[in-house]
Amino acid sequence: MNLLDWKERPFVSLEKMVSYSALNKEMAKKYGLTVKAVEISNRDYGYRYQKFSSSQKMQPPPSSHRHICLGYLVVRKCGTPEQYETWMPNHVFEELYEISKS
Repeated sequence: MNLLDWKERPFVSLEKMVSYSALNKEMAKKYGLTVKAVEISNRDYGYRYQKFSSSQKMQPPPSSHRHICLGYLVVRKCGTPEQYETWMPNHVFEELYEISKS
């Protein structure tokens, strides 16, 4: 994916995110077959959380005061009342999801 301007990256809209498919059935059952995601750092997710957590369902951000690392902003259960956002480290996300083929 092309990274957005650094000022916009934490605030990317759902429409600009890429669709990914779960690689195993258990993940698909628990969180939905597809998710929307974009690569951002844990610190960027913290900025997003500060701005949107009062109006959107979001998991709290991981600590980023010492270690900043790349990962993915992940929107699970898209289009349902249970939709929420979370952040996952690169290596975890890439073991669980692949870019959707459809």
